[in-house]
Amino acid sequence: MIQQVQNPILEIHDLTVSYDQSPVLWNIDLSLPEGKLVGILGPNGAGKSTLIKAIMGLVDPSGGYVRIFDKELDLVRNRISYVPQRESVDWNFPASVLDVVQMGTYGRLGLFKRPGKKEKQLALDCLEKVGMTAFAKRQISELSGGQQQRVFIARALAQESDLYLMDEPFAGVDMATETAIFQLLQEMTQEGKTILVVHHDIHSAMKYFEWIIMLNLHLVASGPKSEVVNEELLRKTYGGKLNLLTKVSDLIRQQEFNPLKN
Repeated sequence: MIQQVQNPILEIHDLTVSYDQSPVLWNIDLSLPEGKLVGILGPNGAGKSTLIKAIMGLVDPSGGYVRIFDKELDLVRNRISYVPQRESVDWNFPASVLDVVQMGTYGRLGLFKRPGKKEKQLALDCLEKVGMTAFAKRQISELSGGQQQRVFIARALAQESDLYLMDEPFAGVDMATETAIFQLLQEMTQEGKTILVVHHDIHSAMKYFEWIIMLNLHLVASGPKSEVVNEELLRKTYGGKLNLLTKVSDLIRQQEFNPLKN
């Protein structure tokens, strides 16, 4: 089930990405509406991170195209924010937590302007939203993995973008932090922001996301949660991982999960 959208904020057409001539994404064709919290789900190696990187122009497609706000990426890059996987970042660079978050304001300042009081206050506000105000003066390298992840989310918030792309932003964070950040992301979508998240936990995905993309090298499904979360599509996405599917199927049968909620 792949739902196409009128006036999409993001449109992907026949996107194929290959590494060393081996395709890792095949003919991806989807569109997304504005103002939704969107989850990308799929097994390890399904191409979830590659999809995010292709949208951001960090990998070159071997076919197809991406349009954002009905434009090419380079024309709208200042309206997009990207949170990479924590493992892909060198956390030893000498910068305080506040400095890292203020980096999110650079794109709007222009080349030769330095952050001032306004940008510092914005950075502090963003740190408060992710519960990291007390760590503002700490070196980023001194934080735990989950704390570093929260700082990178704060930096993304400081960019004040319209579209946020987040690659496994909840890796290494505890359940309380995950819940708090999901609530923050939901508030952002209510303000018209669109947030696209690579996620690995089906249970929390069913709880929080409004729109779900199911991926396994090709696109299995893309649409509202209530229409795409079912046993057939989960099996197509995850194959024979029966333990995981049994748990999800039980949730659906027992109606502990009502896809029309949230």
